[in-house]
Amino acid sequence: MASSILRLGRQSLVLCQPFVRPLSSSGTNSKNFVSRIFDRRIEPATAAHSKQLASANYVYELQFHSVQPGRMEEYLEQAGTILPQISENPNIPRRLMASWSVDVGRQDQAIHLWLYESGYQGVHEAKDRLAKDKDYVAYIRSQANILRERHNQVLMEFSFWGSLDALRSCEPGGIFELRSYQLQPGTLMEWGQEWSRGIVKRKTAQDKPVGGWFSQIGDLYMVHHLWSYRDLQHRKEVRESAWLQPGWDEVVARTVPLIRWMESSILRPTPFSPLQ
Repeated sequence: MASSILRLGRQSLVLCQPFVRPLSSSGTNSKNFVSRIFDRRIEPATAAHSKQLASANYVYELQFHSVQPGRMEEYLEQAGTILPQISENPNIPRRLMASWSVDVGRQDQAIHLWLYESGYQGVHEAKDRLAKDKDYVAYIRSQANILRERHNQVLMEFSFWGSLDALRSCEPGGIFELRSYQLQPGTLMEWGQEWSRGIVKRKTAQDKPVGGWFSQIGDLYMVHHLWSYRDLQHRKEVRESAWLQPGWDEVVARTVPLIRWMESSILRPTPFSPLQ
C-alpha cells in the first residue's frame, strides 16, 4: 500500500502503518483516522510549561557528541575516565544518569544524560566549577581532534512519566530507543495532555517507558521519549501490541499533526553508563 502524505504547513509527514491499523472500540469508530487528526481542541496554556508539565524542579542535560569515524573507542576510553569522576564529585552538583553509543541512527555518536537535582542553580554551579577543573578542561581540549560536532539541550521531565524513578529502577540488559520529536511551536501543552493519557496505555508488563522530557534551552519544542527493550524483535512485538490497547489510535491521531520532524535512535549503554 502506498504511503499517504499529510501536508502540515511547510512540512510533509509520511504516515504508513497507522492508516492500516484497525481502530479501537473507544466509541469513535464512526470517525476515520484522518478526520480525527484534524478534529483538534487545544486548551490554552495558563502558565509556563515548566509549571504545568513538570512535577519537580529537577533539570536534565542531554549531550550529543558526534565522533570522528574510527575513533569511538578512543573517545569512550577518555569519557569513561573523566565522566564518572565528575559524577562522583560531591562538589559538582550534577550526576551522570546514562551514557550510550548509537547503534542505529546517527552513526559514531555518543549521548549522555545528566541530572541536576538542585535545578538551574545546579546547572550554573556545575558549569562554573567545571570551567576551573583542570582535568575536565584538559579532557575538553583533548576532544577537539576526536569530535566532529557536539550540542546539548537543557530539559525538564514530564510529570506523568516518572522518569527519575524509572531510570533508577530500570533492569540491566537489552537496548534502548530514544525517540525525539520537534513539535510545532505552541503545541507542547497539547502533546503533554495527549501523552498523559497515552502513557497509561503503554505501561504494560512488556512495554517499558523509561523517560520523557521536553526542552527548555537549546533546540526548543523538542520532546524525547526513552524506551527499553530486550532486543529489536521485542521492540517490534511491543509496538505492535500497543495498537491492541483501546484508545491508543486516538493518541496517535491527535499527536501526529503536532510533529514537525521525528527521529528514532537505537542505543547501547557504554561500559561506564550507570544505566545498563
